[in-house]
Amino acid sequence: MEPSIFDIQADFCKAMGNAGRLHILHSLREHPRTVNEISHETKIPQSSVSRHLACLRRVGVVISERRAGERVYRITDKKIVEVCDLVRSVLTEQINNRLRFIS
Repeated sequence: MEPSIFDIQADFCKAMGNAGRLHILHSLREHPRTVNEISHETKIPQSSVSRHLACLRRVGVVISERRAGERVYRITDKKIVEVCDLVRSVLTEQINNRLRFIS
């Protein structure tokens, strides 16, 4: 039986439900990077970056290609970055609304 769009969306949301992976995606938003570059920028250990990238690759969020003997990772679709930005915008509004309510 083929997975439904809801199954696929759930897998995508699980992959996106990790702060380290979101940090990695933020690092990749401007241009492709190697694991070393991502690790240096995010301060996440290389082994963890590699595991996170494997998870993101499984759900189709990033792809890699070989360049000069290294794997370079990039986001597959700019809309993924837009979705992340939209979610952060909604969350920022919610936080600001809560703070106004408390004050």
